[in-house]
Amino acid sequence: MINASKKSTQKVNKKLDPSSSLQNSFQHSFHNSQIISQNSLQSIPSASSKFCSRWSVPRCICIQLLVLLGMLVLAAIIIPIVVLVLDNRSSASPCAVTYSQSFTALTTQAAQCTAWQQFAASLTCTSYSKMRIYGSNDPVGITVTDPNTVTALAVALRYNTTMALTYNGIAWRVWPCSSGYEITSSGSTCSCTTGYYTIRPCPWVSGYWGGIASASCNAASQTMSLSFE
Repeated sequence: MINASKKSTQKVNKKLDPSSSLQNSFQHSFHNSQIISQNSLQSIPSASSKFCSRWSVPRCICIQLLVLLGMLVLAAIIIPIVVLVLDNRSSASPCAVTYSQSFTALTTQAAQCTAWQQFAASLTCTSYSKMRIYGSNDPVGITVTDPNTVTALAVALRYNTTMALTYNGIAWRVWPCSSGYEITSSGSTCSCTTGYYTIRPCPWVSGYWGGIASASCNAASQTMSLSFE
């Protein structure tokens, strides 16, 4: 009787234990889903194998090499263009500064004198490699590319000091003249010359502000420019 009651109790427990049946059902379903997934993956061909199956293997490799070659050619074209653009962006000298003003004959140019003083004060770089003096009388002007000469002239203008030097046969002078400093290619200082390149926007007499390839006193109206970089 006792054994019979135990067996009946076990049967009742099995019937009343839903977790065990659910667990078995879940495991069975999960196992079936794994089998289905594996079969599905095996039935899906890869893109490369499907692509290459249409042609022979050598032809497939040849096409891939052609695509790679095309990408290399495209990179060879694009990279130099990018480098050129970046180089052009950085090619401008951070020390480049220009003085350019219009002067009227036989008049005193107060605004031009102030601009000249501001220009001289802006020559703050420790070295320069190019100077150009030009104007409406000679748009090409004179260009000096010797760093030592250019830097010496810039420093003299910056600190209002005298400078006398010769480069390529041109006797450059930076010299005090009236209430400011002048720069001239004449070899003379604070004087009236003809045919040289002289800028002195703060003269002692009206109209004596210099001239580009012209008289430096009482010159005709013109634009005078000086640049450093």
